[in-house]
Order: sequence, then structure tokens, then C-alpha cells
Amino acid sequence: MTISIRKLTIADLNAVDELMKRHSRTLGFLPREALRNYLEKENTFGAKTNDGKLIGYLLQAAHPDYFRIAQLCVAEEFNRKGIARQLIDELKNSATTQKDIRLRCRNDFPAHEMWPRLGFTAIDEQPGRSKDRLLLTLWRLTLAPDDQLGLFQAKTSDESLDVVIDAQIFFDFDEADSDKSRPSKALLSDFLVDDLRILRTDELLNEIAREKDSEQRKKSRKKAHEFQRIEYDPKQAEHFAGILETLLPSNNPSQESDIKQLAQTAASEVKIFVTRDQKLLKKSEELADRISLQVVSPTELIIRLHELSEQQSYAPTRIFGFELRWQRISSEEVANFPYSVFLNQGERQGVFREKLGALLAKPDHHETECLQSKDRNVAIRALTRETNKALNVPMLRMAQSIDDPQLFRRFAIADTIANAVEDNLDVVKIDPSTITPGLEADLLEMGFVKCNDNFVRFCFSRSLTRTEVLSEIQELFPALALRYQNMPDQELQRHCSPLDLKEAEQNHFLIPIRSGYAKSLFDRRQAAIDMFVQNPGVLLRWDNVYYRAKSNQHMLRAPARILWYESGTEAGQIVAVSCLDAVEIDTAKNLFRKFKKFGVLEWRDVFDICEGDPFKEIMVLKFSHTFLFRGPVSLNMMRTVSAKYGAADLVPQSPRKLSTEIFLELFQLGYPEAA
Repeated sequence: MTISIRKLTIADLNAVDELMKRHSRTLGFLPREALRNYLEKENTFGAKTNDGKLIGYLLQAAHPDYFRIAQLCVAEEFNRKGIARQLIDELKNSATTQKDIRLRCRNDFPAHEMWPRLGFTAIDEQPGRSKDRLLLTLWRLTLAPDDQLGLFQAKTSDESLDVVIDAQIFFDFDEADSDKSRPSKALLSDFLVDDLRILRTDELLNEIAREKDSEQRKKSRKKAHEFQRIEYDPKQAEHFAGILETLLPSNNPSQESDIKQLAQTAASEVKIFVTRDQKLLKKSEELADRISLQVVSPTELIIRLHELSEQQSYAPTRIFGFELRWQRISSEEVANFPYSVFLNQGERQGVFREKLGALLAKPDHHETECLQSKDRNVAIRALTRETNKALNVPMLRMAQSIDDPQLFRRFAIADTIANAVEDNLDVVKIDPSTITPGLEADLLEMGFVKCNDNFVRFCFSRSLTRTEVLSEIQELFPALALRYQNMPDQELQRHCSPLDLKEAEQNHFLIPIRSGYAKSLFDRRQAAIDMFVQNPGVLLRWDNVYYRAKSNQHMLRAPARILWYESGTEAGQIVAVSCLDAVEIDTAKNLFRKFKKFGVLEWRDVFDICEGDPFKEIMVLKFSHTFLFRGPVSLNMMRTVSAKYGAADLVPQSPRKLSTEIFLELFQLGYPEAA
């Protein structure tokens, strides 16, 4: 039997009315005119069999910020067939500006157990209006984070390490002292106040909702709201939950909740999950590999706090002496190639050898190469340019047991995108069947999406209107058109960077940067080979910072696009474009302490900027999504464009604001169509 989900019309009024009356005990009753109103406003989704029989419906009201479900009904003979989930998914797909779905449901109704399985969180409860004042739970399903421009980043504090606790740890906080609860309660000790910030997931509220005692639920819910919830990407959380279901049991609500809490944490910027569940702790290495999440016990966290704090950012604090290079695999190297170090868990060496051999056997079609650091192979990839718009990656593997694997994973991904931009290609497509599993989380966080069993990322290096972007996506991957259509402008621009989205409301700036620092921040390949900087780890970052003396600080506002003007050469030139994420003003001492894991400057460099006064205010530009221009824009070109629009000479000694027209023309000069 085929079941289809579609919007209902006034012609379906009788069928909806009949189904509602059959289930009125748990739905309540709506007058026929109220049903008519929902149908006339096209606010009703229905599930029908292939013979046209209505077997389920969803009544909803769409507000600017959220959907409110009035009724969700499925015929009893079709219960547990996934109909409710299909109706909810259809509502989710219709979202434009809505960030969540809300509803109220009586605690004693069977549906009370269904909402968590559909991804809803029990936010609160209150007495209903019935004579018996029975409790109603407010349920919420997040569709998009509260801060779209923050790219789903958790709000981290300046000095403390952010961690997420599971339900066991949370409930331990109110338990009597015992050997079992003491390690958990030690996380609340005064000596950790400045070093540790404890956060929670939405799923914790569902754990609380399963408590039978209403007074205990009220007490626990109040306690939970004292901890800040993490912001996470719901779509990524669904993806990670699918991975976790292959690793962990899900035979009861508690195990299902474990998976949801881990998935929500993995989909946030918090990368440490604290539990005393031994079954999860025994899987810590596998979880770190598959979803890039550190799972630790309270005791381990306290002992290793300083060490773990150094791993909170994407890149380590300082990494010296990389000497990175991509080296194409030659025929002489095939016989002694270290196949074993690139095997995925459970993969046979013979199978992998055959996969790699098939790529090496077509050197005119596949460019198969290794990333080497100090002559050690750390990654392998194959690049295939099958069309004039796409860069296909039939293999991307990371070596086992390398130091700082996430650092190298992100470099391999960023450098692959940079290859596509350099060749004026519009999309990177990666085959997930041949990659290292740990790459999946990084791919999603760097703008890739899953489509037709591939990871896909668009990288338009030109200025387009929103309509033009969506038209290009429709042509390249029609199945993704709707997903990108619902993205806000800033999110769309970042997912397709280095795209310049013409309608995006943002500022444009020209920022001068000394030649040496420009190479260190932007030119991953040449600077890594030349070892120009002491800290080549910054070359592998997707986001970074740049310190400057405080000037024009009132003008600099994010979100914005930055054109980087490389000074200090015989003739300056614009070499790269970035997204400006934030501008921070503080004393040199405070900023360096806060951002010491970023940037290319040592304290002696910052000391020069603040003129020897560590308490002098300077500024930090936080930026990301940086791409080199295919053709640097020369000083003469800049002056020509400036004169064309009647602007002052653009050669800057300090940051300069650009008009949209000047930015657009300079951007297009940097990315000529015929490279």
C-alpha cells in the first residue's frame, strides 16, 4: 500500500471531521467551521492511501517564528506505521522563517510517549482548563538555532571549558553523598567555577518528564533551567543519531535518550560529553572517531581539565614543524604503499588495495595523492574533474594514529574545496563509502550536505543573486533545491562560500595585512612548505583571528565580507576574501589570552601592536571561510575601480569601508571567469 502526504483542501472536510470524531477522546473537539477554516487556509496536511482514503491529518497554525500543532490524528489501524513522523516531516519541510514547532498534550494521553520519539522536547507543564485540571506538557521541536548568523556555535565563555552533562550526572547533583555521586557533585566545586561551565541538552528535559512524581518533575525542571542549554543544528543531530544507532543499543527510552543527548552535543560546538555510564565510556574511542565527541567520566574530566581545555578549539594551541605537501603517488611507491594505516575499522586490506588500485590505474582520470608531514603519510585523496562544474572526490582517507587528527581532517577538506575554487568549479562531491568515518562530522560543519549518498558542497566563486544561486543548485543537484531555498541569506552565502550573495545585508571592508602574515593566514600550501611562520597549525584552521591597533572600530561591524589587502610588497594587492564574524575590543593582554589558540601572532607581535602597554586596547577581527583569489587584484586595478565610482584612493593604512558596487567589482576581478 502506498501512502502519500499532501495538503488537504475544503473537499476533504467530511473525511477530516469523521476521523476527528472517531478520536475525539484524545483529540478534543473542534467545530466544523473551525476545521473549515484550517482547510481553507491550507494549514492541514493529510496522509492518504493510494485509493484516496484519509488515514491521518495534522492541523497547524503558522506563526512568523513557529508552528503550533492543533491536532495530529492517525487512524488506529495505522498506528506505529510512521504516519505521524511523515506528517511532522512535511510540516518541517514547509518552514520558511519558523524556528520551532510547539504543541500541548495531556500527560495521561498515549501520545505523551510519542512526542520524544518524534524529536520533541518537554519544555514545561501546566494544569489544563478541564474540570480536573489535568496536566498539559508543552512540547517543542527545534527547526533552526536561535542564532542563524552564529552558524550554530555554542556561546562559550572566555576562560572556562564548556562541557555537556548527561542525565545521570544531573540527577547525581541532588543525590546524597556516596561513592557513586561524589565524582559528579565534584563538578560543582568552587575551585572549578572559573575553569568549567556545565551545559545541558534539550533531551535532558525529556528524561525529567519521565519522572512519575509531579513535584519532583517540577523541582528537577527548575534545576535544569539553571544550566544553559546548548545550541545545535537539528539536521546534524539527526545525522549523528543515525550513526549512533549503529554503535549503541536503543532498546528502551533511556538508551534512546543517550543517543539523542550524544547526537545533540555532537551537533553543537561543545565537544566534551560527561557521563558515568560505563557502556558509553568503553565506546569513547569509537565515538571520538565517528562523531568527533570526547566522552569522559567526571573523575577523568577533573584530573585532565587543563589538558582537555587545550583541545576545545578545532586546532591545537601550537604545532611546530609541519612541512606539509601533497605528493602524487608514483608507480615506484605502489609496491611499498602503507595500506594498513588507511584502513577503516573492520575493513580488509585486500579490499582497500583494490579500491585504491582502481583509482591509480587511471592516472589520466584520477589525481591520487598523499598529504605528507615530515615524510609521513597522513592523508590520501583522489580528485576527479569529470565536468566543467564539479570536483569529484572518490576517496578521502586519514591515516590511523596521527597526532591531532581533527586538525589534519579539516585541512584536507578545506584544501579540497580550495582546489575546486582555484579551478573555477562550482561544487565538490565526496563519495562517503570510501572516506574515513570521522570525516563526516567535519564535512557537515564545513558546509557539506548529504545528497543521493554523496556529501556535496557548493563553492560558487562569483557574485550571484539569490534566484541565480538557487537556479544553479537546481541545475546541479535538484534534490537539494528546497533545502537551500529555505536558508537565510547569510547561511546560504556561507554554505556556498566564497559566493558573494548580492542581496545579503552586510558590510564590506578592505583590511590591510602585512605580506608575511597574509601568506601565513591564507596560502595554505606555500606557507606550509616554506615554513614561513612558527605556528603552521593556523594554516589548517577554518576560522581565525587577526590582531590590529584600534582604528575605525566604530565602522567595523559584522556580519561583513573582508577583502584582504596585502601590503609590504613593491606593489600592494588584494589576495583573499573572508567572512567577518565579529570584532572585539579589549586590552592586548585579555585578547591574547582569549585568542591564543588562533592567529599567527606571538605575544611579542601583539606587544608591538599595543606599543609595549599590555593594558592598551586593541582589536581582534574574527573571520572564517577564507579563500584566495584566483587572480590577485593589483594596486592599479584598485585605483581604476575606485576612480570609476568617484571614491577616494583605496590604498589603505587602516580598515576602509567599501561600497557594495566597489566590493562587487573587486570581487569579480579576483575571480575572473577564465582563470
